[in-house]
Amino acid sequence: MVEPGAFADDDEQSERERLEIARRYREQRGRELRELARPHLRRDVLEVGEFSTVPIEALAAVPFLGAFLALATRLRPSHRGLSRNVLMALDRDELHLLAIQFELEGTKATLVSSWPRSSVRIGAIKPKFMREAVSFEIDGQAPMTLYASSLRTNPWAAALVKALGGAAPEPRDLGRAADG
Repeated sequence: MVEPGAFADDDEQSERERLEIARRYREQRGRELRELARPHLRRDVLEVGEFSTVPIEALAAVPFLGAFLALATRLRPSHRGLSRNVLMALDRDELHLLAIQFELEGTKATLVSSWPRSSVRIGAIKPKFMREAVSFEIDGQAPMTLYASSLRTNPWAAALVKALGGAAPEPRDLGRAADG
């Protein structure tokens, strides 16, 4: 039996260390997303966000039925024939939709479509179980709903939503030891 207090405090990761790891991840992931998008844009990437075309994780949160609903969603074709994983990349003039493929050689992006920045707006942002459904309103087209992990913990998607005029929350401040 282990005595209470038998483990030294130095063996546990401090909150400060966890926040530093999270900051490094945030910076690294931001660079990775920009690098995926960069070859497909004519101008510098201003913002880029990861989204999904299907609410798989959201469906899995439904008690009892969630796993079966998520499986059925995986077997069904994706929304509008798009890849399940997409990036939305914004440059000075356009918003670009890129399909993401995870392969043994690494992650690859393929340009699917581009729209003038002035023709795109963010419509409703609604919680959808453990995700957020973000409606992209594009002139002359039906709204496109994409799903993102919480915009509070997803600074890339939150910044893109804000740049397009949407009301996204400020991402969690990783500079403080505690955030309520």
